[in-house]
Amino acid sequence: MNGLDLHTLTGAYAIDALEPGERAAFVAHLAGCESCTQEVAGLRATGAMLGLAVAAAPDEQFRRRLMAQVRSTRQEPPLTTPRADTAGTLRRGNPTSARMWLAVAAALVVLAGSLGGLALREQQRAQSMQQAASEVASVLAAPDARTVSATGAQGSSARVIMSASKGSAVFVGQTLPDVGAGHALQLWVLGDGLPRSVGLLNPGTAIVAHDVKPGLRLGVTVEPAGGSRQPTTAPIIQLDLA
Repeated sequence: MNGLDLHTLTGAYAIDALEPGERAAFVAHLAGCESCTQEVAGLRATGAMLGLAVAAAPDEQFRRRLMAQVRSTRQEPPLTTPRADTAGTLRRGNPTSARMWLAVAAALVVLAGSLGGLALREQQRAQSMQQAASEVASVLAAPDARTVSATGAQGSSARVIMSASKGSAVFVGQTLPDVGAGHALQLWVLGDGLPRSVGLLNPGTAIVAHDVKPGLRLGVTVEPAGGSRQPTTAPIIQLDLA
């Protein structure tokens, strides 16, 4: 540690990549260095936002409806300007064409409604992701944030960042098994009465467990698709909250 500039360790500390001796020295340094404290908080918040940046596939149901409309709608030839007959009156349009255009207009109304519903769902999804990112960032930026890692059955591994002052913990599944169709991975708070569900796990996405405290555990079980009210299998991985 001789000659090491502790100010340069903010990035490594934020991702929990310091050796035990370096970590102890840096934690002591943080107690009296406001600039490093703020930089670590910023790095952790940024890491949380990046961890939540998941590519979203287009709405497959909407795409199918749109393509069905395209296949079922008859294409009309280009319109021409109505010509006056010898009596100077305009010829009336074909009633069949008029009905077709009414059908097209109706289809456009349905399409507009679908787009409106899709836009609303995407807005709600974006708001939900923004709230989740804010919760994750709050925990990671807490001065008392502590990291716990563990490995479990089926090659699983995970990490939890716990803040006792926030009463929250961020769970990140580093390696989780593929449980196949019809099943899902569900996260639980264990050790305080009945297991309490935190939610279903999505690959590559952090999830926040609220109302937790040191001494409890987080556990992951394999459940039927959609989740269960209580665990139906033994946890494949458990992490003690420090």
